[in-house]
Amino acid sequence: AVSSSCGLLNKLHTSGVIGDAEVAAAQMWARDYETGIMGAKDPEASSKGGKPDPEYVLLARMHGTERCRYIREHLGKRSEEFLYSFLIDHMSISQVAGQRKRDRRQISGAIELLLGQLADVYAEMPGKLWFNIEPKKDDN
Repeated sequence: AVSSSCGLLNKLHTSGVIGDAEVAAAQMWARDYETGIMGAKDPEASSKGGKPDPEYVLLARMHGTERCRYIREHLGKRSEEFLYSFLIDHMSISQVAGQRKRDRRQISGAIELLLGQLADVYAEMPGKLWFNIEPKKDDN
């Protein structure tokens, strides 16, 4: 089962159009965007007694923002807008097609392709964007 509030994502997954990797990438992007760009609270940040650690909140926001920038650099602004339409605004294929003045089949194919690319970008993302690791200094 797909744990997402995005009906379009659920529909594409249950119909076999997209797989688990694409679903995971879409969910990660939505979380990164909501946390990093929109400033929403990270759900994992408040796992201790309902009060998030302020440092963790800032780190989660910073890393979410950096991952969103990385994805935008690799997939483009239009792709980010497209992802926003159906993952953040929860628009249907018909709504996105109407907004973009395109055929539903074109939009469905574009979503499938974009989610595949998004999964690839997340899979190839450098580790420094996932962790707060200080670079090693040369002893030379």
